[in-house]
Amino acid sequence: MNKTLKTSGLVFSLIICLCFPFINANAQNNKPLSKLYLEGGAGGGNYKSTTADLGVKMIIKDKWSMNLSYKYLEMDPKNLPSDYKPETGYVFFIPYTYSVTSDMQIVSLTAGKYFNLGRNIWSTTEGGLSYVKGEKIGFQKAQQTSTNILIAESTSSNYSTIKENKSSVGFMMQADINWAFASFMGVGAGVYANLNSIQSPIGFNIKLLVGKMGREKKRKS
Repeated sequence: MNKTLKTSGLVFSLIICLCFPFINANAQNNKPLSKLYLEGGAGGGNYKSTTADLGVKMIIKDKWSMNLSYKYLEMDPKNLPSDYKPETGYVFFIPYTYSVTSDMQIVSLTAGKYFNLGRNIWSTTEGGLSYVKGEKIGFQKAQQTSTNILIAESTSSNYSTIKENKSSVGFMMQADINWAFASFMGVGAGVYANLNSIQSPIGFNIKLLVGKMGREKKRKS
């Protein structure tokens, strides 16, 4: 997952570099977009999942929201046997555990309602369709074996696995709350659920926001 987060971070940085001129131009013109920002974050959820998120969100006329997002998940398979034992061992006296995981990618287009909760704090609730690509994993009982070569030792899992790539259409539901601490940057937290025929994840994420925050000026008394 660390490799995934690193890759997502690089992609997010590239998106910022490519999109910032457009965001800046929009901020200097009187257009119906109240806010326009990029989102990048990470989180967790059911099936012991870890996630990485990228997206771009628009707030239209301080009423509506629209979001195009990409989500990568690494999680336990939903059909993981209750007696499953992962591969374990050590290399140079450093212990390790290898458990089978299921990867999933979700691209979603959602729309919903914008709520102003105070000066520079807002939330959104959204729903929409998504394209889901993920792995279905088959398990077959296997005999555990052990190997030892002085500096390394391993004990195999008690199940062999077969991975099959699947794709599906899903329904994404999500809600978040955000705070703009600068005119071009903010932070947020959210929850989501995606219903699909492969595996339906539910989780949360913490996000960094970059773009046109639409901060309100402090009113003079």
